[in-house]
Amino acid sequence: MGKKTTTFTFLSNMKFLMYSIAPEFCKAINLQLFSSDIYHFFNKLIKDTIQARETHGTVRPDMIHLLLEARKGKKVVDSPTEVIDTGFATVQESAIHTNSTKPIQEITDMDIAAQAMIFFFAGFDSVSVLMSFMGYELVLNPDIQKRLQEEIDDTLKQCNGKLTYEALLKMKYMDMVISETLRKWPAGIITDRVCSKSFTIEPANPGDDSVCLNPGDIILIPISAIQRDPEYFSNPDTFDPERFNDENKENIKPYTYMPFGLGPRNCIGSRFAILEAKTIFFSMLSKFNFAAIDKTQIPLKLSKKSFNLAGENGIWVGLEPRSK
Repeated sequence: MGKKTTTFTFLSNMKFLMYSIAPEFCKAINLQLFSSDIYHFFNKLIKDTIQARETHGTVRPDMIHLLLEARKGKKVVDSPTEVIDTGFATVQESAIHTNSTKPIQEITDMDIAAQAMIFFFAGFDSVSVLMSFMGYELVLNPDIQKRLQEEIDDTLKQCNGKLTYEALLKMKYMDMVISETLRKWPAGIITDRVCSKSFTIEPANPGDDSVCLNPGDIILIPISAIQRDPEYFSNPDTFDPERFNDENKENIKPYTYMPFGLGPRNCIGSRFAILEAKTIFFSMLSKFNFAAIDKTQIPLKLSKKSFNLAGENGIWVGLEPRSK
């Protein structure tokens, strides 16, 4: 079901585009983004879960519990001191609405099911995209792979062979490689925002026209294009983790690096996604080398059918046992 939910065809891509351009029109004609069996699966799953929890009084520290608490009028907000960044690419949560006195709208089972579907949809494909492209780049850049493995080996020695959460977060080169992968190959190539108040963008060059934005206008932000703009990142097509070392990352211009978006509508799963990728690569690279195989396409050709970045014929790499 996960694969079916995140597999896009030309028709599904057009539906997403239509919803981005004219959401109210799409709602009026009842245009569905997903097939009925996908809707039914998530709706039934969440309804059964809610019923079981309310019947047995089960409490679990997850998203469904937070939404059920919100339905009761309760707000559960973590203290900023409890949040630990997992990497440079991690976005900062917005404090907007955390102290709001505005009444909470009614939250139905269908609303909770919709949120669950969005969370699943956003998390299923994004981490796999990150890991696929990172593995591919390690194949093309064996020197980077070797240095990363050296850091992994050193960390394992310091932890007596058992990785800890704190030790993983201290791995600077791992974070540099993850950050550069997200720059060159962001899981989301574009995002959008709705204009909330009138604003005029003054011309940057003589002879250019100003651009007037009105409330309700949809602004498309080309994340991938910005992160590959040579004005902001020199030699943008080169995979270079040193862009994110302690010295260079401080020189990155604000709002030019946003693999998880920015502002109040950023991706709330950035910490989990980065932590998941780091843990998996730590485990694999401690035992294996990433290597090219017959199916490895060099240079990589991107698919023209996929909604996000993807290889034309997939991304194929091999694993070879390390000789220590």
